[in-house]
Amino acid sequence: MTAPHTPGCPRVALVVVTWNNLRDTLVCLQSIRTQTFANIQVVLVDNASQDSTVEVVERYFPEVYVIANATNTGYVHANNQGVRWALDHGANWVLLLNNDVWLHPESVAEMVRVGENRPEVGVVGPVMQRTLRPDIHDLGGDLDFRWGRVLLRHRTPALNGHDTFPIDYVWGCTLMARREIWEQVGGLVAVYVAYFEDAELCLRAKRLGYDTVTALGAQVRHQVGLSGEKRFAWQTYLRMRNHALFFLRLGRPQHWPTLVPSLFLVQLPLIFARSARVFLARKLRRRKYAERPITLWGYEEQIVPPTQDQIARWLDEAGYAAH
Repeated sequence: MTAPHTPGCPRVALVVVTWNNLRDTLVCLQSIRTQTFANIQVVLVDNASQDSTVEVVERYFPEVYVIANATNTGYVHANNQGVRWALDHGANWVLLLNNDVWLHPESVAEMVRVGENRPEVGVVGPVMQRTLRPDIHDLGGDLDFRWGRVLLRHRTPALNGHDTFPIDYVWGCTLMARREIWEQVGGLVAVYVAYFEDAELCLRAKRLGYDTVTALGAQVRHQVGLSGEKRFAWQTYLRMRNHALFFLRLGRPQHWPTLVPSLFLVQLPLIFARSARVFLARKLRRRKYAERPITLWGYEEQIVPPTQDQIARWLDEAGYAAH
């Protein structure tokens, strides 16, 4: 049953997808508990984690509804499961949240304020701070269909005094969209598996007449790489494939004379080169990247469920407070 919308008090559902990485999931869920915006529901979709995620979350975060998949269904499919649950339970806004993201206490309230005050806004994202580059505050990206480029935008002093920044797409690790958009587009596009599904959602919202903005008063911290970047070959393949797929699927015919050669002669080789550089950095600078293991293809090791002492220590690090 769909709950009625209460004017001035929208219902926000947070969809958190997990596949192992329990330690950061606990930090993420605890940051949700600290939110000043109260009308929140949380659904966690677990992709067959081997580290006791389901059992620990059900014990220590009983307010979280858990969907436990028997197999790893992939990032996009799991998010769509959570979105369907959210819509069925009356959400007015659905926020996708990676399990390696920490929310500042005002984040959800600020994103909702921006969205509710401006009916033309359909998708809202926060300012994202990367743990390994705390000096950079990401706002999202703009899309150049003429050359097949993604132009990353960062916060600058010129934005002081503004509460929003218009952008083509916001990061899928913390992306909030109106119910109407989810209903009309039917969720994330499954063909991507991961990467660029966020860009397509924002572009489809734009073609429905909605704006995408970054709420400059909403702050999150993202442990980039902990939720997915663990296999160099697979991640690089998806990045290159989906980059080309996105621009070729959604580009206009007038873009093709420059778009196609730019994609295959410039943009895709650049993606490979950057990925290779990151792979080598993570392999050679092992101390800095100790908590972000990566292999050429397969996963490093079988997941060993944590002990109760480890769980207690992680809860303490997360600032756990029982509800």
